[in-house]
Amino acid sequence: MPKKILIVEDSRNITVITKMYLENHGFEVTTVSDGVSAIDTVFNSHPDLVLLDVLIPRMNGYLVAEALKLDTATKHIPVIVMSAKAQSDDIKKALELGVEDYLIKPFTPEELLDKIRHSLVEG
Repeated sequence: MPKKILIVEDSRNITVITKMYLENHGFEVTTVSDGVSAIDTVFNSHPDLVLLDVLIPRMNGYLVAEALKLDTATKHIPVIVMSAKAQSDDIKKALELGVEDYLIKPFTPEELLDKIRHSLVEG
């Protein structure tokens, strides 16, 4: 049974490329482009992992991560942040919220796949 991944990203190009790449590697992928939809989708479809941008509309990625990690129904789901925010404070803030990993954009598809596989094995 393929692992389900939710991509939360407002850039259409990044979403399409990432979705195709992950589907080609056997994952079942759902995409949303804002924070409110991300929360709804996680609670309704229970993905195995969430790829989360920070700068998204209707609720930023930090708030989404915090909401997911504070709820007993979703706190076990690994979250990997994908962001152009590369300051150590941004990374520290995300990790303190309980995300599994932090990928700084731009990253290679191989880096992403490695982080996903590591988080799914550890999670």
